[in-house]
Amino acid sequence: MFRYLSVVIFIITFFSSPVSNARPAVTFYTESYPPFQSLNSQGELVGFSIDILHATQQYLDFDINIKIMPWSRAYYNAQKYPNTFIFSIANTNKRLAYFKWIGDFYTVQDMIYRKSNRPDIQLKTIDDINRYSMALSRNDASLDRLKLDGIHPNVYLVRSQLAALRMLNFDRVDLIYNNEVGFREDVKKMGFKLSDFTAVLPVVNMPIGIATHKDTDEALAKSMRQALNTLTQSGQLESITARWFGEDLSSQSIIQTTDIKALTQAVQK
Repeated sequence: MFRYLSVVIFIITFFSSPVSNARPAVTFYTESYPPFQSLNSQGELVGFSIDILHATQQYLDFDINIKIMPWSRAYYNAQKYPNTFIFSIANTNKRLAYFKWIGDFYTVQDMIYRKSNRPDIQLKTIDDINRYSMALSRNDASLDRLKLDGIHPNVYLVRSQLAALRMLNFDRVDLIYNNEVGFREDVKKMGFKLSDFTAVLPVVNMPIGIATHKDTDEALAKSMRQALNTLTQSGQLESITARWFGEDLSSQSIIQTTDIKALTQAVQK
């Protein structure tokens, strides 16, 4: 899921209570991935996921310590160190071998994109991607969803979704994979035009949320899980979601080639 310097940069934010000096701090790894989480012009962490973690803090007996860095490094650290968490991470079967799933907080539509000036690229099923080159972010859920591995001859593994988008824009690859929310933000951030790109195949509705190391103490995992459940049951999660995603993205879909329902049926065949 973001994005991206050649060196690892740690930016630490504490969600602290008035008695934080008596409370342990637990590390949450993530990447810069607006609108879910990113740094604003004042160097503060902001975003949909950040608001969720702020809201869970009142139900926890520990302080949340966020470390933001390129996704491949965040994923590696969260997979290596017990009693740490990672967000905003997609839920896939393969990842459940390494992580305990805490809970979902949003669902995104994953798509495969091409340049709009390449109408020769047509995808009817997932298998059709084998005819084209593709850039994918390392340790991204796309490898699982597309049933690919790092040695696929037509797949270029890059450090971030932004790097993949840059390759697509400059015609170095034929395709990339991203969700609609992240893709729109990446295009905006790079200063490109949405009209220059076309979604050619929907892949899956992807739940994203929070996970923890598979050997994390179950009491710690349960505490975080209950806090997230409390947000859902109290309606706080719904309010945060409405604040960030109140606008219906589907009405602004940039698919230009065919009806999304037909494409979805093609994927499911």
